[in-house]
Amino acid sequence: MSQITDLILKQVQSAASGSNLSSDVLGGLSDSIFGSVKEKAQSASGIEQITELFTGKTSAESSPITSLATQLFTKNIASKLGLDKTTANLATSLLPTIIGKLTSKDSGLDLTSILSALGASAAGGSKGNLLGAATGILGKLFKK
Repeated sequence: MSQITDLILKQVQSAASGSNLSSDVLGGLSDSIFGSVKEKAQSASGIEQITELFTGKTSAESSPITSLATQLFTKNIASKLGLDKTTANLATSLLPTIIGKLTSKDSGLDLTSILSALGASAAGGSKGNLLGAATGILGKLFKK
């Protein structure tokens, strides 16, 4: 799990380099992305949305995961940090780029690596088995 959060934070820091956003804001972006994936994994169609994002069927810009991460950041982080609208908008404008990089094949984070970090394997490596394993593992992990 810490590997996943570390990868997210590294992508956030990379995308935000030169933006003068504080470490609290960067941490908030990271938490919002992780929280979005976590929340989506709990929903009926969430695993499908996560899979579509990681397989490229849905772009980061149009993904419900990105939309939820934006909402979570605005509602939970920006208000707690007292960010003005301009700074909050600057931060959230980075989310599609960050999520796009996280879901690229070069990021080191994919559906298989998420399962691996959770101690599961994709039996046979087929798409159906991977989706079934993801549904079971992520669903159990993120139950409230």
